[in-house]
Amino acid sequence: MGVAYAIVSVKGRLGALVHQKTATCVCLTGVNPEDEAALNSLQESFTTKYAENKKWGGGIMGLKTQRKLSIRAAAIAAEKAKRASL
Repeated sequence: MGVAYAIVSVKGRLGALVHQKTATCVCLTGVNPEDEAALNSLQESFTTKYAENKKWGGGIMGLKTQRKLSIRAAAIAAEKAKRASL
């Protein structure tokens, strides 16, 4: 869809944009021609920061999961050794 979005941590900042005390979300439907260049630069920075960020996690498991997997691997190795000795 190509809709640029940004997550703002303070509702008051969005409220200042629309001349309210606070706002939870804002949709821009029209822009003055003199402000269009600034909006385009913001849109590009939003796109690179949020929409193009496709990396999830890092493949690092927690200590409990690592322990469970090592126990499971040891059990599988013991089972293979038991079958090989028969």
